[in-house]
Amino acid sequence: MLILTRRINQSFMIIPHPDLDLATPIGELFKNGPIQVGVTRVTGFRVRLSVTADHGFLVLREELFQSR
Repeated sequence: MLILTRRINQSFMIIPHPDLDLATPIGELFKNGPIQVGVTRVTGFRVRLSVTADHGFLVLREELFQSR
């Protein structure tokens, strides 16, 4: 599980892991369940989110995704 804090107009991306074989069937990626996003706290203009995803996915803050 990953915990992120996002503010208004900030986002995050869920993308395939670079080592993932793109021929992997979609059912295989979700065999352990769906990607789960939860809200753990709201403070003013900030939201703390929890993200649980299979190891075949990367969860990146938008600013890290754009720097790739």
